[in-house]
Formats: sequence, structure tokens, C-alpha cells
Amino acid sequence: MKNFQKISGWCLLPILCWLPIAHADYKADIGYTDLQTLLGANTPTGTGVNVTQIEASSVTSTDPTYPVYAPDTTSLIFAGKTFTFPGTASTGVTGHGNWVASIFYGSDSMANGITNITSYEANGWMSTIATYINSSPVNGSRVNNDSWVGNGNDASQSGLILRLVDRYTQLNEVTQVVGMANSASTNPLLSSAYNVIAVGRTDGGADYGSDAVDSVYVGGRTRPDLVTPETTTSAATPEVSATAALLIQTAHEGALTLSKSSTSISGVGTIYNAERSETIKAVLMAGADRSTANTSTSANITDYGLNAHLTSNGLDDRFGAGQVNVLHSYQIITGGEQNSLEDGGSNSGAISTNGFDYDNAFGGSSSSNKTATYSFTAVSDSTLTAALVWNIGVSNNINLTPTLHHLNLSLFDVNTQATFAISESTLDNTQNIWAHLVTGHDYKLLVTSGEASNFSWDYSLAWHISPTTNNTSPVPVPSAFYLFGSALLACLGFNKKRLSNKL
Repeated sequence: MKNFQKISGWCLLPILCWLPIAHADYKADIGYTDLQTLLGANTPTGTGVNVTQIEASSVTSTDPTYPVYAPDTTSLIFAGKTFTFPGTASTGVTGHGNWVASIFYGSDSMANGITNITSYEANGWMSTIATYINSSPVNGSRVNNDSWVGNGNDASQSGLILRLVDRYTQLNEVTQVVGMANSASTNPLLSSAYNVIAVGRTDGGADYGSDAVDSVYVGGRTRPDLVTPETTTSAATPEVSATAALLIQTAHEGALTLSKSSTSISGVGTIYNAERSETIKAVLMAGADRSTANTSTSANITDYGLNAHLTSNGLDDRFGAGQVNVLHSYQIITGGEQNSLEDGGSNSGAISTNGFDYDNAFGGSSSSNKTATYSFTAVSDSTLTAALVWNIGVSNNINLTPTLHHLNLSLFDVNTQATFAISESTLDNTQNIWAHLVTGHDYKLLVTSGEASNFSWDYSLAWHISPTTNNTSPVPVPSAFYLFGSALLACLGFNKKRLSNKL
């Protein structure tokens, strides 16, 4: 395998149609307004969370003005923010980059407290991670936003890129939020990676499902992971990135009050269990709404999991875990880390209505358990949403050897002695449950190994229990400033070759 330290390319953007629209109501639809009502002046704003925005250039590399990808750093909506351009410096401002930035960390965004932004053109960012040994993120960045899509020149190159992206998340605990294409297409960059959060639209109209790339990055995996009430995935993606920043701030400031342990990562710093990439993804998925009543759009989720849309990992192939709910995810994070019975959890592994657990050694080896038990009693008719997330491993050397383990998630009713909800996909690295709970029944939420041989791996499990209402009955388990058109072409090239792309 070659050393891909030098990556260059060119791209062509179409003329975009911009139409001013009202865009503030999405905050109410995704639970942010409810969070503000609950917390008031204490609502997190992303303060202290450094982020990266990655954009495709609007002109080709044969153009002397290449590249043009940055937001307008002189705009008042970005006052007080510091921008770093570690790759090729941008030679101009793009409307798309400015628009995405305003939703992600602008003065009117949910995460307006973000002050340190690393800005990359897509080829430049790929150059930083395409080395033999993984590189630390610039400025210790904790969230990457990718509102662009594309392809490698061939399947081998696409597989290489996906491995590099997954390795970057695994080693640096960076939450990478990526957009799906706005229509059915074959664009494995970057939503076909395992360790990212792939974002679609609440209208279900975006591309969904992973693309078949090679024997590791197989087709048929569930995508998107989440949706938001937007008309394009370019806008939906930074809404999820902003939410992730709020959760990471909450987790980091909560330190060992919310987490039972931490790790230190070179170039990043201290990472507590509540802010790990697996935890943030699990918390977002477990907190999502499977049924919506939006005011900012006529698009709603009304038939989650029906009409053959239910996937083997307990999601809907159009909406993933559903529409982001900031309040629910905040409640899960602040519920704190709660150990399983096997890891010494209090009261025989009893858990509260909101919370998470990060298990750093699972799988049945001499130092890890092969079953994890989380027990609780339903005090009223209620609904459980739970998400189990683990990363694919990619070796930190020239071989980029992948390791993907198989875990299962199930719900056992102690009163009836029956397992009535189970998620056991053999393709995905998330398992999910959405189930109705009966008043007074005792339950066990179980993580089990899906492999015959023993191993040791880490996972995060998150859960949210809420009162059952008429519009949240579960199924059985077996816009900012502009409205952009549905096409944004972006490309990433190796050796000056153009890649197929569209967002």
C-alpha cells in the first residue's frame, strides 16, 4: 500500500439557487427550545469545544483561484471566533460554507459558544489523515462537520478513504457528522463509514442505506443514523454537529460526576466516557424521536418502522433512529454513567430512566464479560429507546487492518419470562430497541456477544424511558439563510483525478 500523505484534487460546483427562508423553528422541533425552557441561562452553547468544518472547494484545481471553501470570517455572525486554516488557505468565501457555518456555530446557532474553528478544504483534510500513522486533530478538535459527499476513483480507493476516516474517529474520539446525499446515489464518502454519524432528512427523501464498497464496507447497512427537519442534508448535518457540541461541553464540564473514568489522547487531551464518540452517537440515537409534530416543515415521521422499513438493527431505513431531540439527549448525558451488573453496578445493575454506560472491555476474554445486564422496573406505561454503539477498529499502521465485532441488544421481561425485543444485525455496528413497557413489570436490558470466540472490545449503551403517549407508540422489534437546491457537487481527488460526487 502506498503512503497517501500527499492528496490533491480538483472539483466543480454547480450554480446554486438561493432562496431566503425562515429557519428558526427547527430549534423547537428538535427539542432545543424545550432545553432552553428547562435550563434558561445554563443552557450549554458549545463553549470550550473546538470543531472542524470541512468543505468542498467551489472551483477546480486547474483554476488559479483554487481553492474557495471558507465561510466569511469577517461576518458579524462569526464575531469573536478564531479560524485556523492548516491546509491550503482558502482564496475566497463560499455561500455554502458560510451557510453551513451559520447553522453549526454562528451567532444564532445552538452552539454559538464555539470559538475555535479549524477550516479545511476536503482534499486538504484527507491529506492530514492519509498517513501511515494517524495524526491528531488540529486544535484538539472534538467535532467534524462534513456537508459534502463524493466517491473514490475506484472501489479500492473508496475503501481506503473509509478506513482512514474510521481510524481517525477510533483513535481520536472525534465525533464525525456527515451528510447523506439528497437523492438516491452511490456516494460512499463519507456516510458508508462505520464510525460516523450519518444524517438525513425528516421527509425521508435523502439517500439511504450504505453503498457496497468492498468486503468490509458492505452494502445494506442502515443509513442514515438520524434525521432533522430540513430540506437538504447540508443544513441537517450542522444541526446534528451543533447538538453534539452541546453534549460534549456538558459531558466534559461534568467530568467524573457524569463519567466513571477517562482517558488521555495525545493532541486532544482528557476525554471522559460521556464524551467518547461511541457515547455521543448512542446518546443522540437513543434520544431521537420516532414520531414528530413539526412546525418548521410539513414533513413528519408518522409511520416509523412500518411497511417493510424496519431494519435488522431496530431502526427505520428512511429515518435511522429518528429525528434528533436535544432535550432527550441532554437528559441521557446528565443521567450519568451507570454500570452493568457484571461490572459492579449498584443494586444489581439497576438503572434510572436516563443514562448511559461505557464498557471498555466486553466480549468474554479473560478480562471481559460476555453479557452485560441492566435492570429496571417500569413505574408506569412507558416507552424505552436504547442504542448500543461500538466502533470498527482500524490498525494504526500502513495495513489499516479492520476489526469489526458483533454485539446484540435485547429486552427481557422478567414477569413474563420472555425476550420480546431484540436487535441482532450482523452488518451494523449499532443495535437499537424501541419498545413499550408495562406498569410494574421488571425488565433486563441485555448486551450479549454475537460471536462464538471470545474477544475484548469497548461499547457505549444509552437509554431513555419516557411516558407513552398516543403518538409515540413503538413498533415491534424482530432553513438558516438560504434554501439550496438538492445538488451540491463536491469532489476529492487523488493524483489530480476527479471523483464522482454530489450532495
